[in-house]
Amino acid sequence: MSRIRFAIAAAASTLVLAGCQYWPWKGDTTSTAAPAETENRAEETTRLVTPVAAPAEEAETCAVLESRDWAAWVNRMPGPGAVPTLHVTGKVDVRSGGYTFDWEQGPLDRSATPALRLKLVPRAPDGMATMAITAEEVKFEQPLSDTTYSRVIISCGSITLGEIAGIMDVY
Repeated sequence: MSRIRFAIAAAASTLVLAGCQYWPWKGDTTSTAAPAETENRAEETTRLVTPVAAPAEEAETCAVLESRDWAAWVNRMPGPGAVPTLHVTGKVDVRSGGYTFDWEQGPLDRSATPALRLKLVPRAPDGMATMAITAEEVKFEQPLSDTTYSRVIISCGSITLGEIAGIMDVY
């Protein structure tokens, strides 16, 4: 089936390209019409044929240059009022000092033991800041109900910074 689709796409693109060589574009010296006619016709064709560019979806950018030392664990220490809590930590390098970080949770996948998707959102400093690449520690904490996770996937913008499998339970 894919070969048929490929053949159809190849034939269609060949026809489109073959048809393009007969359109009188500005600067086309092969036309037999008078120069004034060619220029007017080319302007009309350009107005009619010029495609409207679709809005380009910009990839989300991330201020994080590098990341490392990702770790995740669940604190299940007993005690009065103790609640199991998921902890995620890591280190990120940013272009200057003074960055703050927020976290957004993404959707869980539908597996028996789901993966938690976390998005790191760096916030640039408002005022003066050190203008040097700076390593910052980032931390995420969340109380757990009965959910357990197979792994944690950390992203920033449109890139994946890390994936932590084998989340430990600490008693």
